[in-house]
Amino acid sequence: MAIRKYMPGVEVRLWARRKSPLTFAQEHKLADTCSQSLFETVGGAELVVLCTPTSTFLNLAKEFEQGLGEKAIVTDVGSTKKDVHAGVGSFLEKSGHVFIGSHPMAGSEKQGIEHARVDLFKNAVVTLTNENRADDDTLSRIAHFWHDLGASVFTTNAVDHDSLVAAISHVPHIFAALAARAAASDKSPNVDDLRKLASTGFRDTTRVCSGSPELWTDILTQNAEAICPYLEQSVADQQRVLQLLREKRREELLQWLREAKQARDSIC
Repeated sequence: MAIRKYMPGVEVRLWARRKSPLTFAQEHKLADTCSQSLFETVGGAELVVLCTPTSTFLNLAKEFEQGLGEKAIVTDVGSTKKDVHAGVGSFLEKSGHVFIGSHPMAGSEKQGIEHARVDLFKNAVVTLTNENRADDDTLSRIAHFWHDLGASVFTTNAVDHDSLVAAISHVPHIFAALAARAAASDKSPNVDDLRKLASTGFRDTTRVCSGSPELWTDILTQNAEAICPYLEQSVADQQRVLQLLREKRREELLQWLREAKQARDSIC
């Protein structure tokens, strides 16, 4: 949708394994070609964007690699990068093709093509990773692609990317899930009463964990190495605040909350 608005004249082909999203795309004229044939969709394309769960990237690349043109660039929108580069990136590099990792920090917990928005990338940040050693001109072409869709670009390495998104995306997703599970636990009153009182605070805090459990299982599993140190630190912090609450140590609790506010304000 964004390509058709901001890059008129560019041919867009859409592939999906299931027919229903392709039917929706055809009805809403989201692409020039909608196909369940991966080889047909990729053949002759200048840019291939992988938008499936990251665990499927390598098998898809093995299916379409023979159809890639000599100058084709492959990128993705996955939330992890170390495993992606080690898998599909290395495979394509060895096959003589170019892969550059992309991660748009954009989206929502809503699933399905029917929730797509043309302005999704407007003012978003897209991280680029280049572990498979594409040349500077190719990297610049990918950067310009995202700029044309309204995003700004941040370039880093895969390990740092995975640590950064663990801190500001993956661990918060786990915390959102913990908050939702705590509210609906056997320690809580009945769900009907919870629903009457749940307002913006609870909805905002837990919103992200309404996303696809299957997708997030992939993300969290692949980035476990980066996530676990943050969680271990948080467990110690939770034990600390639990003790402060049990002992009603008001001044220390106040300081703990001040530190949390300062941390949040320094990031946002």
